[in-house]
Amino acid sequence: EPGDFIEVIGTYNKATFSINLKANNGHNYLHIGFRPTHTTVMNDALPHWGYEVRDSYPAFASGKNFKYTIMVDNECYRFFLNDELRSKTFPFRFNKLNQESIKNVAYVEISGGGNGLKINKINMPGNKKHELYVNRDSFNNKISELKKIVTSKIAGRTLDKLKSYANSNEGSISLFKLELLEKIKSSGSIIDINNEEIGWLLNNREALEMLMTSGDLLNNNWRKAVKIVAEIIKQDPEAKEGLKLRLAVATGLTFAYPVHSQAIWSNLIDGIERYHQFVKWAKEKLFFTPFYQGTAWHLRYIVGSWQTNEELVWARKNILKDYKNEDKVADVTHKMIKYKLYNDDGVSVHSGAPYYYNKPITLEAYHKIGAVCGGISRFAVGMAQAHGVPALMVGQPGHCAYIWYRKGQWVIGNDISGWSKSDTHSYIQYSWKRKAPFFPAMDNAQKNLNNYRLSEKLRLAARFSDPRDKFEVIEAASSICPQNYAVWQEMELALEEPTLPKDVVHQALVNELTSIRKANLKKEKSTDCDSALIPLLGVRHLLVMSALPKQVPFLATLHSFEDKSKKLLQSLQICREVH
Repeated sequence: EPGDFIEVIGTYNKATFSINLKANNGHNYLHIGFRPTHTTVMNDALPHWGYEVRDSYPAFASGKNFKYTIMVDNECYRFFLNDELRSKTFPFRFNKLNQESIKNVAYVEISGGGNGLKINKINMPGNKKHELYVNRDSFNNKISELKKIVTSKIAGRTLDKLKSYANSNEGSISLFKLELLEKIKSSGSIIDINNEEIGWLLNNREALEMLMTSGDLLNNNWRKAVKIVAEIIKQDPEAKEGLKLRLAVATGLTFAYPVHSQAIWSNLIDGIERYHQFVKWAKEKLFFTPFYQGTAWHLRYIVGSWQTNEELVWARKNILKDYKNEDKVADVTHKMIKYKLYNDDGVSVHSGAPYYYNKPITLEAYHKIGAVCGGISRFAVGMAQAHGVPALMVGQPGHCAYIWYRKGQWVIGNDISGWSKSDTHSYIQYSWKRKAPFFPAMDNAQKNLNNYRLSEKLRLAARFSDPRDKFEVIEAASSICPQNYAVWQEMELALEEPTLPKDVVHQALVNELTSIRKANLKKEKSTDCDSALIPLLGVRHLLVMSALPKQVPFLATLHSFEDKSKKLLQSLQICREVH
């Protein structure tokens, strides 16, 4: 019945086994097959075995303890691995011939195993219902209550009053808390809002703002991010402020998605243990300045290193002396790694593990054996992260490069194609889930956090504004922090509102263009950061053309910025979005 659940607890080690829900006549209602490379879920809707529904999830980590839970919900199953929801819903079916229902499941069959698999405990359905089923209504009610409060504070308010609300403690906490809880709900999960540490996180303005303005999650697992931060705070109460809070938030956001070990990819790095290790190293002053001065967003690209702690120690111990500084640390890869298509025994690098003699692919292995573009870039990233400098991998056509934080800005290393053709790399979380060129935009936003945070709160507040007022709010958000790409994604929707007066759009653009032109006339040379509004204004110009009166005079002035805009548009890679 809804709320009932089955738990299988054990230790996995590259085994093949299955869990089946069966009727007395042997009819298989649900089959879950666990294999070294994947987990497959299948559902039978016919008397014979037919795959009406099929889905797959990543494989279990070998040698790790696991708890796999199957919960019966209303008209569907839900699956959990170590209490983390693996799928929103997985429908069960009524038998099409005799209308058998899920209540006819008579027993659970677990079969297979071997190769080190251990089943330590099996919890069968009983009087206890699953936490998600029991607490979901109260969690949803909390969201509804919060939504009513926010709506009452925003709807019908002037822009100035809305800004004042967003900048207040009450408004900031309410807007970001609602957004966080909505994100968790959309993934089919809940959190225990009565938990002491989670409650603190949800009601501390600085911590909550930091969590919600430090980048996106690759898998949208905000529940896990919150739980990691809460557990860190529980273990280390000093993590409620300063560098430790930034590191805790960075760890939660980064390890909400599995972080693999480059040495042995099937091994996962423990985020909470990584936090404690980095705190220890920070106290020992083993990092360069970027670690101590970076925001939580910057720290994500340090603490999320694919290298084990032992490798990071090796990196600091073995880096060449001339490169042991924050401006050159990543460049050491070109001195310590030989570009070799074949190892010393003639084995091709494209063979994978055999090239490295089937041993862990550590930084030391790259150094001793050699590598091509991928290994060269990974070594650079690992070296930078070991010294507290943000870095990550990026893909280019037929090539692997990297970006790292040098002299206060992101630069490309091992580069052959430039920013415009630098793409995302698997298993790495990118700002706004966009490509590498958006990193400089987020970096500029992070350098003025108060404006970025206010811009985000106005973006969220716009959803509760009257339809005809949404553009004005989004326009204000884009002016306050033009690098906030999330605002520009919502600009077009605001402009499509039928009740939006065209003269409002016209005047907003005229006012902003005038202020930009005055600011630039005072300077002999504008920097990219100073001129950041110009390319974004060009994007807005293209978006709003259909909404504006014909032949408005300021369009000619817009074109005078064309050359400068093109260069900046390319650097932010907005050109591709516009086209």
